[in-house]
Amino acid sequence: MGQLCSIRIPSERLSSENWCAALFCQFTIANLSDEAVRIELRELAQSILEGWRVSTVQGRAGYDPRIQDAPIYRQANLEPMRFRLDAEHWKSPEVEGAWCVQPGDVVINKIPPLRAALATSQLPRHPMDGNCILLRSLKDPYGAWIAFCLNQELYADYLIRSSGSAALPRVGLKTLSQMPFALPSYADIAGINHQFWQWNDAALTNTESLYHLSAEVEAYVASEVELLQDDGDRLDSSPYHSEKVQAAGSRPSLLPGRFFSAEVINDSWVPSHVQVADWQRQLRRRLGWLPLERLLSSDEISRDRLVNVPERGCYLRLSDVRSDFTFVQPEEEDSVAWRSRVYCKPLMDEEVLLSTLVTSPQIAFVDESPLETTYVTDHLQRLRFKETPGAWALVLKTSPIRAQLARMAMGTAQQFTHVDAVRQLCLPDVPIELRERWERVIRRHHQRKRELEVEWGETWNQTQRLFDAMHSLTGRRKDG
Repeated sequence: MGQLCSIRIPSERLSSENWCAALFCQFTIANLSDEAVRIELRELAQSILEGWRVSTVQGRAGYDPRIQDAPIYRQANLEPMRFRLDAEHWKSPEVEGAWCVQPGDVVINKIPPLRAALATSQLPRHPMDGNCILLRSLKDPYGAWIAFCLNQELYADYLIRSSGSAALPRVGLKTLSQMPFALPSYADIAGINHQFWQWNDAALTNTESLYHLSAEVEAYVASEVELLQDDGDRLDSSPYHSEKVQAAGSRPSLLPGRFFSAEVINDSWVPSHVQVADWQRQLRRRLGWLPLERLLSSDEISRDRLVNVPERGCYLRLSDVRSDFTFVQPEEEDSVAWRSRVYCKPLMDEEVLLSTLVTSPQIAFVDESPLETTYVTDHLQRLRFKETPGAWALVLKTSPIRAQLARMAMGTAQQFTHVDAVRQLCLPDVPIELRERWERVIRRHHQRKRELEVEWGETWNQTQRLFDAMHSLTGRRKDG
């Protein structure tokens, strides 16, 4: 058994609100009081306020009808030092209030794991939800430094422990306002603050360009589908129309039943499968849309599974695919036990990845081979197009294509589909000139994102070195 020891804690370090032993029996930022410039957050921020606390249920206290349509930032949109936006966030702001983000704000979520993001000029000024806290009008140029510290384990751990011992700790305004920070000199931090600010604006501008491109592609494909309605077709029988009706808050009635030609009934008699087959027949015959398999290269990617498993490897999963047609490079891990779920051929450039999770399809365009050998799991269908793969990736993400996918679901859970079913998707015959323009834009986005990630790593490492130097007391303590 280990020996028991006692530590004398000076009375001035005790708090009547929280006597958690971990706050006093290990090194924390409280130990910096005598040997570093230590300032509480309330001395640096003009105001510290909660996000928009509003009910989404009509008739309940706190309900605001604006919440139904207004884009709102949530905890999931916060990443260390930056925001990750969804498509809805590029819409014009519809709500005004103190809880809407402003340039210079630092936003932190209340529930662990904590993440603090820096709001800059290009960030659309939508409201933050009530599970986040906004630090406003921080003393210049310490905004980026405060956000960086809050993303460090040393500060996050201290903040969580100071918030109490609840089963689900939540960061409170008072605890955060009394949070002490070790501050570097103005000369040390001014350049870093500028770099983080410029990086965030550049990244947001790059993402916005892709959003506008996606909106253009969506409008083009949707306008083609609307031609069927102009011809007098029963558009209410199409999966695309069903998706639009459901988005409006209602569902098309299935009670009257529908008649489908025998030629659209194949191996599956599942109503949704017959419906989508009929819809695809109309797209081919009346609009000249093409089956996906006709657009694919004859140089198909082998669907054989991994046999000789490396000791360590990188395995791309559904969760690694991002909404901007890119993916997060997976970290190396030990050999997987589910080798039968991994394709044997590593990921290559010019591939388009389409998830077989049809309830929430994700698409990625691989314009360059990953630096490290990366294997792909079989929940991602690997497609190699004859030409303009990036443009076709954009088309695959449009509503009419997603509507087809949604009705191809198989199995008990009705979430995934088979890879062979994916090849029956129908896509519009987009003119090559238009596809080439789309292709240039998405490739430019991907290239710019890679350049920005390199800059991000350099800025982060520079700031980390300064942080480590400022907190070099780690491992030392005084008994008081």
